Amino acid sequence: MKFHVFPAVAAAFALAFLPAFAAPLAFRAPELVPEAVVLPAPVEKAAAPATLVGGKLKVGDVRALPKAAPLAQWQPVDGGFVARIRAESQTAQGLRARLDLGELPGAMEVRVRGDTGPVESMLVDPARGTEAWTPWTEGASQLIEVFSPVAPAAGTVRVGALLHFTMSPFAKAASACTQSTACTTGDAGLDAALAERKKSMARISFVSGNSGFLCSATLIDTPRNPAAYVLTANHCIEDTASASSITAYWFYEESACGAGGTSPARVQTSGGMQLVFTNYNVDATLLLMNGPPPAGATYAPLNTALIAANTPIVSLSHPRGDSSRWADGVMEGQGRPVGLPYNMYVVNFSRGMIEGGSSGSGAFTRTNGRLELTGVLSRGPVDDSCTNTDKFGLYGRLEAIYPQLAQYIGAATPGADDAPNRPVDVTAAVSVAPLDTLSQPVTLARSIDYAGDIDVFRFTVSSMVAVTGYTTGGQDLVSTILDHNGIGLEANDDAETVDNDTGITRLLAPGAYYFHVAHWTPSATGAYQLVLRADRVEALNYTALWWNEAESGWGINLNHQGNIIFATLFTYDDAGAPMWLVMSRGERQNDGSYSGTLHRTTGPAFNASPWTAINATEVGTMRLVFGGPNTASLTYSVNGRSVTKAITRQAFGTLPECSWSYFDRTFEGNFQDLWWNPEQSGWGINLAHQDNTLFATLFTYAVNGQGLWLVMPEGRQDSTGTYSGALYRTRGPAFDVSPWSAIQPTQVGTMSLTFDDGNAGQLNYTVDGVSVSKPIVRQVFSAPRTKCGS
Repeated sequence: MKFHVFPAVAAAFALAFLPAFAAPLAFRAPELVPEAVVLPAPVEKAAAPATLVGGKLKVGDVRALPKAAPLAQWQPVDGGFVARIRAESQTAQGLRARLDLGELPGAMEVRVRGDTGPVESMLVDPARGTEAWTPWTEGASQLIEVFSPVAPAAGTVRVGALLHFTMSPFAKAASACTQSTACTTGDAGLDAALAERKKSMARISFVSGNSGFLCSATLIDTPRNPAAYVLTANHCIEDTASASSITAYWFYEESACGAGGTSPARVQTSGGMQLVFTNYNVDATLLLMNGPPPAGATYAPLNTALIAANTPIVSLSHPRGDSSRWADGVMEGQGRPVGLPYNMYVVNFSRGMIEGGSSGSGAFTRTNGRLELTGVLSRGPVDDSCTNTDKFGLYGRLEAIYPQLAQYIGAATPGADDAPNRPVDVTAAVSVAPLDTLSQPVTLARSIDYAGDIDVFRFTVSSMVAVTGYTTGGQDLVSTILDHNGIGLEANDDAETVDNDTGITRLLAPGAYYFHVAHWTPSATGAYQLVLRADRVEALNYTALWWNEAESGWGINLNHQGNIIFATLFTYDDAGAPMWLVMSRGERQNDGSYSGTLHRTTGPAFNASPWTAINATEVGTMRLVFGGPNTASLTYSVNGRSVTKAITRQAFGTLPECSWSYFDRTFEGNFQDLWWNPEQSGWGINLAHQDNTLFATLFTYAVNGQGLWLVMPEGRQDSTGTYSGALYRTRGPAFDVSPWSAIQPTQVGTMSLTFDDGNAGQLNYTVDGVSVSKPIVRQVFSAPRTKCGS
């Protein structure tokens, strides 16, 4: 693969039109009166503390202009033409402007100045897209001057939006317990190493969606030095648009230890960066600057070995976007963040800490008097205050990241490869026809061909479907589903406990997506098969305990798999005795409702051993019409007597979100589902799982063979993971009584449930002194299955 590190036109333009960094910039045409565009103060609070959004530090909002403002008047100056405009977003603490670009005659230079501070500059290369974000300036207004060697057509450059910063670019925001890089560590050798390495740091500002964010990044040494490669986190920069909006501050530290303020040596480099490679799984992004780094910047050497526990670690970052800070501690082991498939280094800090804005920063090992980059910050504690004694960071292992980056930085030359490594490189040969138009799943035989190899496949869907991708063959693989921009949506290591194959089921709207496969072991290779399939299902999964809040004492458990609902209704017969009815196959109808036959069964006593056959009698029908995720209408008939009731999901804690899974759910930690013993057909137990409480409804048979249901309404989890609580039998009004009257609960014993994994458990209960113990598993009656969680 060929790389054009610094396009010739941009390099030549920089030499011809930009003075050296040491010389303060001035406007080319200061006498030219600018046009103006002003946005009034936003309705929300003008100055607000920075907040964490998706791990990134949010510091501003994008405000679109009602109508893009063109730079219409191009005036001749020495060597070309200039247009000027003043943009203002009232009450902003800082500003950047989005330039919307038409067909430019060539590269341009942009110079800007805020309410205070120096003139900043950047280059605009027409080959890099139709948008460019100006440098960051302080205050509510920004004077923008655009220079072109050739006069552009009127309206070729427009101001389309302003990034309104709610926090000053130079606010002192880091906590008092952070350690300034302008202060000594008390170790002369470490001070010398920090003095060199802090010159590799960058505080990056960028736009993602409709917001402005801050993260940290590191300039790294590669075989292509002096090519300016920068490493940060994927959750900071995950697509080309965000990368192209980057402006970076270098040498951003305190003017002196404890003095406050920032060093006048700070330098801003603008004009965006190129997205070279990004990986959601390892939470890392490799960028290439569009020009050289500032004079004096240093390239951080890399430590690509797997570091051992108890290795001393030094962190360098910009917590809360403040001036550079260091922290030190040890790597105490490895842990895995929720939602990511790779283990990360767990670093516990003894001095200093990381905070929001530190994301993407480096963890360094100290070798031969220098600091070598060994990890990229992915996560930190929810409470990042000084009072929290658990000061840690989770860092993506460079040992895992490096093999995937190697070919892009000139450190490796990959051999034959049967699939591309990046979405941008996917061709028609590795694209799959629309999955939802195929009658059979697609199976692809592929191989991880070399250390760090990634296989990326493009697929499309033309309707809302649940897409499943999984591997077979026994390789220990990881997978990711990415959207059409290559942004990671969901990742997986092992889909089930039975093997190391990976798999994901995800509901997807119409569009294009990518499926990404890599090896969990960075150096490993091997063959595998990828299977991709699509199932037409609803966007909502209705698995839950439902009731009518005005009629306590009865309810209905719905278990939703594929296009079938298994409904178990708990109510009372004419004598007031507990009665349960079951619609075991409620099929989805063309109008979106679910309906099927309703049965009442008789069977062996709850404690019978061996278990014997049950007898099912059709007594009527049932129909469910849903009005949204949490409301429905229930209509059913029993021996000619009809009932219609409004029902809602019953909430006794935080309602879980239920979706779809093609797998056995052994890794799931939420047990909401229909459970049974496959050797004893005709009874089961419904579990509704909210927070650390299980609401269990057991449907079985009394000694006389008639239907019996028992309820544990509050099964609490103890320190061993067991859920237990009192077990009740209730009596109440006949199922069709109106108005409904009070029920009569009687405690008959206790119940406990323990789980070996997310798919298998043990049920123990007593009824009037009679004990029962049975193994249980989730009941499967269609595909895809139910998966519930927070």
